[in-house]
Amino acid sequence: MATQGVARSRLDRLEERLGRLDEFLDRHWLSLLVATVVVVFAGATAGRFLLTPFAVNRDSALFQHAGWYVLQGATPYVDFFDVKPPLIYAVTAVLAALSGGNMAVLHLLSVAVGTAAVGAGVVLVGVLTHRLTGDGTAAYAAGVSLFVFPTVYAFPSLGIRPKYLAFCFGMGALVLAVDDRPGASGAAAAASAGFWQLGVLVAGLVVAVGYRRGGRRGAALAVAGGVAVAAAVVAPFVAAGLVVPLVVETVVAPVYAVERYTLAGRLLEAIVEVGVAGVALLVVGAYGWIRGLDRAGRYWWVAVGGAAYALQALLEMQGAIELVFLFAFVGVGAGAVVAGRRSSDRRLRVLAVVILLAAANGYWAAGPVTPIKDEVEAAQESVGVSDYERLPERPADAPSMSTVYWEKRRPERCHYRFGKKQRYFAAETGGSLEKSRCGQWPFASPPREWLLERALPG
Repeated sequence: MATQGVARSRLDRLEERLGRLDEFLDRHWLSLLVATVVVVFAGATAGRFLLTPFAVNRDSALFQHAGWYVLQGATPYVDFFDVKPPLIYAVTAVLAALSGGNMAVLHLLSVAVGTAAVGAGVVLVGVLTHRLTGDGTAAYAAGVSLFVFPTVYAFPSLGIRPKYLAFCFGMGALVLAVDDRPGASGAAAAASAGFWQLGVLVAGLVVAVGYRRGGRRGAALAVAGGVAVAAAVVAPFVAAGLVVPLVVETVVAPVYAVERYTLAGRLLEAIVEVGVAGVALLVVGAYGWIRGLDRAGRYWWVAVGGAAYALQALLEMQGAIELVFLFAFVGVGAGAVVAGRRSSDRRLRVLAVVILLAAANGYWAAGPVTPIKDEVEAAQESVGVSDYERLPERPADAPSMSTVYWEKRRPERCHYRFGKKQRYFAAETGGSLEKSRCGQWPFASPPREWLLERALPG
């Protein structure tokens, strides 16, 4: 009996401590999440610079160089080909001006902005979860869950990419939507789409949330905010007569050059990219979406958004960073699971599992020996297909993107990134990778007739 009494006393003390920890997290979740984000991103960025000083991703090199190139008089989508919307060039042009033309300084500024954008997006995932659940522990778990996907904190140290800013503005748009600020949410969602086309899905969600919370007026305000920002982004191109290059490269080319894939190959590719621990968190997040649907439909749109971005991942995925919006919705779902636990030990148990999954996936991504990952990669290669049936090679004398960036070259060809999509698009439409000017309409039919033919074949 005495032994049972001692055990019971220890259990009571443990439950009391867990209760105090849960209460502490509930009260101070925001400051703790911000501190966690700062520590993780600072460590990842410092580690990258120690191992490979001033390493720059090929895509990041294009965006940063293009910002500098615009200041030298280059015209986006004419003097250089790219499939991303134009807002990224407004940002990198400003950074290039602040750098004074020093490409090392421009890179440091770009890393700082990219890191800050992704870090802010992670915090906003926590804020969004807290708005929906009113639970600080759940909000902290939601934000921390994004670190299960190492690409979130590892990639920004290689330079800026439009996906980072799209993610930040997209999460801000959703927070504004649930705060009943439909006009501002629509504007933020349009800014997200102005960095990356997939932000359009967030724009659709904020209009739906605006309608659900404010009726037709709420939806109209969300649309008005989005239209205002979209008009401001597109207006300079209209004024300069550059609508055709803008549409060809940011709308037609991405749709026209969708990759080939097999379902088995794409699923295995997803496992390689997000890791087994990431797949486990995806299951937890999906369970959270279902719980959200059960709660009087209070955040039904989380399930809709998660499902939409999961479908996007099946249709096209060029690396784990392509899934950043999906990661965000998975994080909210994980937070919903925590909020649904009543006792402190169960709530903290879910949080502990999230932290363990993050540690496991860190090893999956960078560990010296990963036999399971190697086997999955081999299986993926055996059932996958090439992205495109035919893909022209980049010109043999074309300098690398890194060389173009660091030497501040003014390329003679408008194609100098030579991404797969632009090479495939050029090949399929009879274009050339050698031309000096890009952006011409590549089809015999003018745009309106071409769109009708594509929409109504036969």
